[in-house]
Formats: sequence, C-alpha cells, structure tokens
Amino acid sequence: MPIPPLDEHGFLLVGTHDCTLAEIKARFGTFQRSDRRLRLFARLEAFLAEAAASRLVVGIVVDGSFVTAKPEPNDIDLIVVVAASHDLRADLGPVAYNVVSKKRVQKRFGFDIVAVREQSLEFEDAVGFFEQVRGVASQRKGLLRIRL
Repeated sequence: MPIPPLDEHGFLLVGTHDCTLAEIKARFGTFQRSDRRLRLFARLEAFLAEAAASRLVVGIVVDGSFVTAKPEPNDIDLIVVVAASHDLRADLGPVAYNVVSKKRVQKRFGFDIVAVREQSLEFEDAVGFFEQVRGVASQRKGLLRIRL
C-alpha cells in the first residue's frame, strides 16, 4: 500500500503505515532545496542494512521531520522493533548492539531511537509517544513502518 498523502499541516495521516525503503526514498529521500534529505536517507539506508544483518530487528518505525513536508528536515527518529520473545536486557554481540543501543545509534547515525518488542505494551507506548506533535497536544501524526 502506498504511503498516504500528507495532511494540511504537512504530516502523515494518523496511523502506522507499512511501506518499503524504496517508497520512503521516492517520497522523502530526494533532493529539495538542499541535499539534506539525500544525506538523511543515506544514513537511514545504512542503518537498515545493519539492522537486517543483526537478525535481531524485525521492523523499524520511522518518524521525525524527515517524514513531513519540511523542505530541510532536522532528523529521523526510529522505533527499533525486535521479536516479541527477545529479552531487551540480554547481552548482545556487536552487530546487534550497534542497532539497539541509543548511544551507539546516535553517535554513528545521528538518530534518536527507542528499542521495543513487537506486539507489546512498550511498542504501543512508543507509537503513541511518536505520534504526538511537539507543542500541539490535540494533534497527532502518522508514522511509517518497514518490516525486515
């Protein structure tokens, strides 16, 4: 299903919308007034490659000004989704650690993340938090999800 249109405020319609990386690139990863979107997309693409290689991550929910109408977005925020059975406190190898550690992901890719288990209360809480529009309590926005 294609990425839905943006609303009158420049946000995705409320909901978590499944999409592919190619759809995100076509919609949000192209040149506008600068190469900012291209550079953010390149980092997202690199992060997703590592997430897939980790065999720990089952999906990524994408948020931030990157998935808005803002011509020069500031950031990409991610919900990193792991299998429901995964223990988030377990010791991890370097490849898996590099994609679920907040500090590591921020340092390497510049993304703010939260790692949660799929189909969990923490997943629902994270989606609810990310759907909020900063400074406008009554407004919600949509998110994009890539399943790995």
